[in-house]
This record gives sequence, C-alpha cells and structure tokens, in this order.
Amino acid sequence: MIRADMSRATGNTLFAGLIGAWFAAGCSDPAVVAPAEVFVDVTQERGLGARYPVPPEPTHLMPDIMAAGCALVDFDGDGDLDVFAVGGRGPDGDAGGNRLFRQEPGGTFTDVTAAAGVADTGFGMGVACGDYDGDGFTDLFVTAYGPDRLLRNRGDGTFEDVSAAAGVGDEGWGTSAGFFDYDADGWLDLFVVRYVELDSEEPDVDAAGQPEYPAPARFQGTTDRLYRNEGGRFRDVSETSGIGAERGRGLGVLLADLNGDARPDVYVANDGEPNFAWVQEEPGVFVDRASALGLAVNLFGQTEASMGVDRGDVDGDGVPDLFVSHLATETHTLYKGQSGTRYRDATTQSRLGLMSQGYTGFGAAFGDYDLDGDLDLICVNGRVLHEGEASVPGLDAHYAPYAQPNQLFLGDGAGTFAAAMGCGALCADVEVSRGLSIGDVDGDGDLDALVRNANGTLRLYLNASPPAPWLVVRAVTAGRDALGARVEVRAGNAIFRRDVVATKSYMSSSDPRAHFGLAGLGSIDSIRVHWPGGPTETFEGGPANRVRVLVEGEGRTER
Repeated sequence: MIRADMSRATGNTLFAGLIGAWFAAGCSDPAVVAPAEVFVDVTQERGLGARYPVPPEPTHLMPDIMAAGCALVDFDGDGDLDVFAVGGRGPDGDAGGNRLFRQEPGGTFTDVTAAAGVADTGFGMGVACGDYDGDGFTDLFVTAYGPDRLLRNRGDGTFEDVSAAAGVGDEGWGTSAGFFDYDADGWLDLFVVRYVELDSEEPDVDAAGQPEYPAPARFQGTTDRLYRNEGGRFRDVSETSGIGAERGRGLGVLLADLNGDARPDVYVANDGEPNFAWVQEEPGVFVDRASALGLAVNLFGQTEASMGVDRGDVDGDGVPDLFVSHLATETHTLYKGQSGTRYRDATTQSRLGLMSQGYTGFGAAFGDYDLDGDLDLICVNGRVLHEGEASVPGLDAHYAPYAQPNQLFLGDGAGTFAAAMGCGALCADVEVSRGLSIGDVDGDGDLDALVRNANGTLRLYLNASPPAPWLVVRAVTAGRDALGARVEVRAGNAIFRRDVVATKSYMSSSDPRAHFGLAGLGSIDSIRVHWPGGPTETFEGGPANRVRVLVEGEGRTER
C-alpha cells in the first residue's frame, strides 16, 4: 500500500485535461470536504491479513483482472458479522480457494474455512447470501469462471455443496448473483448474471506491444439465469420468464422494484452494452424496459462499461435513485428516480461526474457513513488497462500499473455529493480494488467496509466516526431476512428510508439489515415496514442506538 494525495494517485493525464476543460467552460469546482469520519485499516490486527495465493508470474487471463467479491454475513446466527471472501486463481492456474472467517466475541476473526467445508477448487468470482431452504440459516451461492456452487448452511458451522441436487451448477462465466422472492411464494429464488463466452486466453497487446488484458468486446456476451425455488430445489426458468431472450456482458445486479408496481424486478449492469431493466410485467414474466425507464444508457445515449450498482433515496423525495460505476474514460452515472416510472441521468447535477473522471470504479455502496441522516457513497477503484510503468509499495509489479485509490462521496440529502479528502486508509490506500461489502462489523452503530482486491488481499476498514444516534432494523419474514422489504423510520419531522437488501456493489453481498443515521435525533416515533409481496405494518418507536428485530405479522397492519 501507499498513502498518496489524489492528484498523484490517479496518474491520469486525461483526468487533468478534463479538469482544465471544466474550468475553461466556467463550471464550478466540485466540492471537496474533510469528513469527520476516518476509516481505519484493522485487517492485520483483526486476523484477516492472510493473502490468497496468486500466480508467481501473473498472466493476462481476463478473469484475473475482473477478480472476485466478498461478503459480510452472519453465517452462524450469533448476531455479529462474519467474513466470506471468494477465492480466485492460484499458482500455476490452480484455484485460490474461498475463505470463511468467523468473528469472535472480542472482534477478532478466526479462519474456519476447512472446518466449515467451504474451500473450493473452482475459479470463484461472486457471492450471494440468503436462506434458500427456509431453515433459518444463511446459505452461500458462489459464481465462478466454471461451475457455480450452492453451499447449504447446515446450522452447525458447516456447509455442504448441494449444487447438483439443487439444480444450479451452471458452467458459464458467472459474475454477480442474488436471492429474491420474485413470485412471492415465500421461497427465495436466485438470479445469476453471466459475463462473456471466453473462447480464447490469448492476451491483447498495448500500443507498445506489451501484453494486456483482452477487451470484453472481443467476446460474445451471454444470457443470464433465473432459477425459481420450488421448495428447496431450483428450476431454470430463464427461457420461459423472458430473461433468456437477450445476451449481454453482465457484471452487476440489483434486485428491486424498478417501476413502482410492487413486483420485484432485475437491473443488470452490462459492460459496454445497454443495461437491462427486467420488469416483471405479469407474474413470472420479465421484459427488458431499460430504454423506456431511462436506465439503458447515459444522458448522451452512450453505452458505458457498467460494473458496480446500488440504489437509494439520495435526495429524500421518497423515490429510490440508482447508481452505476464505470471506466476511467467515462463517468459514474446517477439515475434519479421519478415516481418509479422513469429515471433521468442526474450525474452532472449530483457532481459525481467530474469527481469520478479518471477512476475505474467497481464495488459501490450507498450508506450513511457519517450518521447525519443522508446517504453517502463509497466507490472502490482499480484500472483494467495499465497506465505506463508504476511502482506501488506492497503491490506486485504486475498489479501496480492498475492501482488507484478508493473514494468516499458525502451526500447532502438533496442529491448532491462532495468528494471526501483525508477519510483515512480507505481513501489513501492505492490498490486494485474490486469487491465491496458494507455493514456494522464492530457493533458500534456506524457502517464499516470490507474490500476484496484483485491481487488476493482483503482489507477491513472500521469506521471511527464520532458517536452519533443510529438505528439498525432487521426485518424478518418466515424466519429469514425479508429481502426486498422497505423500511421507513419516522422521527420528528424526518423520514428515513432504506431497503432490506444484501445484493449490491460488485460480485458481493452486504449485511441486509437496514441501517440508519438519525441526524442527531435520540429517539424515533415509529417504524413502517413494507413487506415484500405483503402488507405494510407499523411498529412502535423508541430510543436510538439499538438493533430492532421486526417480524412480519407482529406490527399493526395498515388498511
């Protein structure tokens, strides 16, 4: 790692040129603020410093640079978050192996990979977390460059590979995946994004004739997969549902109601092609309405290299907005929701456009990182094409030319963001970051970040913000997390809204509990939960600074 200021860290002449053009055009300077919160790297002291094996002489195999994801998940049901990291390719092309770390009462982590039975010989990519069999324990689905794996949580600290028995061992190149109950039958279904049909491992070459990772445009995209859960075993309904009608180079996925009709939909971030917005227009039937919704391309009608994705209500109008990360030669994109029926590209107005120029973003996650009641945004970065020669202490010579710092953007609650400078190790470390998971790891009420890097390292950043009022809500239905629910917290004249979602970012899974900063308010008046496929219930309020567990059927149903 290396600590560096932002101008030195980017090393990007295009970025400097765009800054000059911006000022020449008379545009205002993007806001830069020094946040109160500081993200501290506790990877080594908490026991997560083990590194995945990587080839001693890395090649330019495309899945290596796309890398892998990670998850913050309470796999043992003890109330705190554990860590799962997807393994990639190891020395001589062998698999690096997944890793599972259990959080101990003192906050350190123990590697329980072997005892839990989650090590794998596959070339892992992404991870999805959800209780697919309804036994009360969270299971793991791991996508791969090769056969996917469904790891069933036995509830005793161990897992079993049930991929074949459950019918989900697809052998394509899987990337992001997520569980959701699209048909409202109480069983979690599974959506799997797939990337390209990689029919050659020959590298490209750069302008100097040096080997480089191949461009995705060299390869044909493929279809994604939708699996319907039929009581613990899955049936592939990709074709009958309409999902199999389109090919794409998919990387990120978001499972949410995109058009406000109370049915779950699917958003797929495609690499260099129009994104998909699979709207469930009738039960079990999906149609791509990305163009109609304004979510297929950017404001200028251009496709972009879409990677990470998340959504949240960044301006407090009650309508969720959608964010997608992109390449250094593009900008990230913020799509502003308008009554659920249409989105508009609000990247310029949000100030995220110029601030993201020069950075290749992968993992991305909204969260109230400073507990002021407004949504902020973390993007973790790293190039896919090298930029000259570079030397970064702590990084292999192969990865150094791809390294970039991560970014934290602070929201103002009105849809505008400012770049946070000096936010600690999260923004200062210069690496090739890919997966990002968020959750309150140390139980102090603020959101922490787990990052998976392309060279096989993990980083755990704890949020050392000054104490401020907070609330965490775990919404439970049928004994599991109510994925797809929406939680509203009312306090005085303020309303805070969050989704219950695990699938976000890039090939990663986050804590599904709804997390709220309360803008200094010490108590709340009430909590409303819009249950997926069910009623809306209201629960009593109470003091701040606690975790509330709300169970469907125990609140007051709204008529």
